[in-house]
Amino acid sequence: MYKFWWIVHKDLVAEYRSLRVWPTMLLLGIVVALVFSLQLELLPDQKRTMLGGLLWLAIFFAGMTAIERSFAAEREDDCWDGLRLFPVPWSQIYWSKLIANTVALGALECLLVPLFFGLSGAPLGSHLPELALVAILANAGLAAVGTLVSALATSLGRSGNLLVVLVLPLAIPVILAAAEATRLIAESHIDAAWWRWVQFLGAFAVVFVIVGTLLFPAAVED
Repeated sequence: MYKFWWIVHKDLVAEYRSLRVWPTMLLLGIVVALVFSLQLELLPDQKRTMLGGLLWLAIFFAGMTAIERSFAAEREDDCWDGLRLFPVPWSQIYWSKLIANTVALGALECLLVPLFFGLSGAPLGSHLPELALVAILANAGLAAVGTLVSALATSLGRSGNLLVVLVLPLAIPVILAAAEATRLIAESHIDAAWWRWVQFLGAFAVVFVIVGTLLFPAAVED
């Protein structure tokens, strides 16, 4: 466990010291939120209906910038060779990157969720536990897919826009379920339909994490 948390700590401290990705990620999220708000002249009820989809699309596109760098940074100065020699199983490297990317998505959501809810006029404080549950499950699903595809794209010598193109089709179920669950929260409809979307999110997260853990060794083979 010490070695596992050391890798997580390494990624977070490296980003804290360099600030290469997170400022860009947060700025991109803010720009997307403001563009959506200024361009869509809708009634308050219509804004709440579209809130979930716009929010999670912004989180996805902004968050991919951080997830893409999680392995691209390792390829610089042959850091990846050193990480491969670290005495831990491949699954622990995958899980450590998964947790670091989940933290990055969580930091992004701490900024974008209040911003989107404020711009749409939807109530936020009354449903924070439900929204936190949706965010945790969605983050796990997005980070699981993004981490695996980022490792594969980096091993092939490709990154950047290719990552978004590859991850988006796989992440559509997570984005759709999170968007619908968030929309119901914005409309204060915490009912059986909301629970079904949360269950879908949980199922997607479990499946994607298991698949990512199993396929990660093959994705990083030279």
